[in-house]
Amino acid sequence: LNPIQIMEGSFWPAIFLTTLSGLSTGLGGVIITIKGMEPTKRGLGHLLSFSSGVMLFISFSDLLPDATAELGYFTANLWFFFGMILFAIVVKFIPEPDGHELVQTRKSSHPSGKVPDSELMMAGITTAIGISLHNFPEGIAVYMTALKGLRVGLPLALAIAAHNIPEGMAVAVPIYASTGSRWQAIKYATLSGACEPLGALFIGAIFTPYLTPSIIHASLASVAGIMVFLCIRELIPMTLKYIEPEAAVLSNGVGMFAIFISIHYLNAYL
Repeated sequence: LNPIQIMEGSFWPAIFLTTLSGLSTGLGGVIITIKGMEPTKRGLGHLLSFSSGVMLFISFSDLLPDATAELGYFTANLWFFFGMILFAIVVKFIPEPDGHELVQTRKSSHPSGKVPDSELMMAGITTAIGISLHNFPEGIAVYMTALKGLRVGLPLALAIAAHNIPEGMAVAVPIYASTGSRWQAIKYATLSGACEPLGALFIGAIFTPYLTPSIIHASLASVAGIMVFLCIRELIPMTLKYIEPEAAVLSNGVGMFAIFISIHYLNAYL
């Protein structure tokens, strides 16, 4: 995979997949504004655990082994831990709002007959900003993985999209509760995911001419580190707030098996 191949064959599909995963936050906003569609805590827990299974499997069965084959064991793993440390720094200095807790306040915050609440509105905007800043490196991760093709890029994009739906819901809850406007809730939820395709465009437009095979595989090893850190730091702890460990293990395993089957058949037909 060289820069010319990226521009001619992989660039726009990678941008599309990153946009798909990022703007899925808007779907979370839609869910919040439709009465009766709110997911249960157990449903959220299983969704997050499934997503973490997909990300862990891709990281350890595809991204890191490919990087090891290209760069060698030692160098590839150095880049893997670099990715973990990089995302840890992002989380340290820009802590993500615990917006998933806001999702459970939906029924008690129904906007019917409620005077607009500036504090709730500000909470929604703050949550949107925090999630946006976290989505920027996630967009880069999806983009770099999608450069390998649909075989790995599509499953990872769908996993990130599933992870982003509850984040969009977290943004929409206080916005909808304070304004009573479905449009405002969906707008802010969608905008919170816009940093993912922006991150992809930033890397694609500026650094594509410099993407040698070694740099691409080093980046993919770092992406694996970012995904693993995201699972350990955010998705798995969040999952265990909603479902018991036994159920979380089951959903996680189903996610891994699903991605194994999808990659197998995508390899056969793509």
